[in-house]
Amino acid sequence: MKKSMLAMSVAAAIGGLGFAGGALAVQDNTVTAATAVDLVVNPGGIGHQLLFPYFSTQGDNATLINVVNTDTVGKVVKFRFRGAGNSDDLFDFQVLMSPGDVWTAAVTKDATTGKSKLTTADKSCTLGLGDGSFATLRTDPKKDAGETLEGYLEVINMADIIDGSDLYKTTKHSAGVATCSLTVLDAALGTDIATEAAGTARGLTNPTTGLVGDWILLNQANTAAWSGSATALEARDSSNVPAMGRVVFWPQKFGTPTLVNGVDSATADPLFTEGVVAYQLYDLPDLSTPYLSGVSLAADQADQTTAQIAVQSVTNEFVTADGIAAVTDWLFSQPTRRYHVAVNYGTSTAYTAALVFRDGSTGTDYYNTGNTTLLASQRQACLNNTSAPHRNSLFDREETTPGLADNPFVPSPNTPEAAQVVYLCGEANVYSINAGGTADASALGAKVARGDITVAYADGWGTWGMGNGSTGIPVLGAAFVRASNGAVNYGFAFPHKTVAAVAP
Repeated sequence: MKKSMLAMSVAAAIGGLGFAGGALAVQDNTVTAATAVDLVVNPGGIGHQLLFPYFSTQGDNATLINVVNTDTVGKVVKFRFRGAGNSDDLFDFQVLMSPGDVWTAAVTKDATTGKSKLTTADKSCTLGLGDGSFATLRTDPKKDAGETLEGYLEVINMADIIDGSDLYKTTKHSAGVATCSLTVLDAALGTDIATEAAGTARGLTNPTTGLVGDWILLNQANTAAWSGSATALEARDSSNVPAMGRVVFWPQKFGTPTLVNGVDSATADPLFTEGVVAYQLYDLPDLSTPYLSGVSLAADQADQTTAQIAVQSVTNEFVTADGIAAVTDWLFSQPTRRYHVAVNYGTSTAYTAALVFRDGSTGTDYYNTGNTTLLASQRQACLNNTSAPHRNSLFDREETTPGLADNPFVPSPNTPEAAQVVYLCGEANVYSINAGGTADASALGAKVARGDITVAYADGWGTWGMGNGSTGIPVLGAAFVRASNGAVNYGFAFPHKTVAAVAP
């Protein structure tokens, strides 16, 4: 069976994939009467926005995505895949999900182009899908299609669809299929919405909660698989009850957004706000677009969202025993880093990369000139004060830690052991444990943003300090373990255990 067919077969089994035609979509920078004042992580997994920490089509990998609308109203949902290197936009589109709808897709590597490609047979209305090919328009021009093979996914409910409207009727499934009238979709979602009344007339209203998401990372050669659920961000009111966010729509089209209050009111992406990259209608919204009542600047929304996933440390296990051919990778995904620092790849004559920090006069200093460095050789932004597991934070399975042996006392005079400082380079960074510097010896086969660390034990656990004091760094991820029992392969994903940061 061909690799892509294997991925599609599994995806069909778990969700019933579907192919949807491309179309248009709409948005507005005008705020409706949002009632939500906080955007918080919902441990129950249901929310207004979803963060998928990683996808990969490296080697024999494929990634399967499921998003479910558990609500009784329809939703217009933005999907954006970003690269593992520097969070560059690889592919974005919109899906109109009717009540109770499930949208599924498989992301695989296209053998012809060498790029990631999304395939779906889903019957929901999908706008801007095209042939599903990821793009290198925004990636590093000094690199190749491999930049599209790893990254993460952000999903945003831009607006709910009013029951009974023409938009509702054409997106609501009947006998398992949505009509998806291009005429109706273009009328409702083809241009900006100037006023709340105009949005209502087109069938749009404030976004509510109800989205859930799951992912499977499948290695099609050794049939190992890992799975998990998306982190759900839920907009809530002052009583901590799920509430309505702002309508945040723009068309899935070319064109420059008309922003009454300037670009800073729509995005905190430094490449957009500093004029390095000319943004389009389809670039909005993103995770920094003001979603809450009382938030007018995108930088403030970015900080509020970042604070919800910021951690001071990450703890997890590793298994690398030879007897079961075990390998372990730790994923450190930072899905809001782009709204604090980005990489400018330079002009076509020089292509000299440089960090671009968000305007330091506003917001919290999650990433700054003191803790973030440009790795010139890889042209990636790196967090440079992260401490890897070391003495007193690294253990085997029998309580042993490096250097302590049976005697925890030290001779004097002496100096404390220094923490092992490592660089977390790239946005979705993968650190392989005891892989000997070989990507093929790691669980995920990561290449875009990958590091290695060697520890004295085959199996155990450790804690990585994220640096930046009590403010911490926004990190999602897991330990991905692959092991074998004879001819049978297994995959395990252990979510990170974290110490939450202190809200600034």
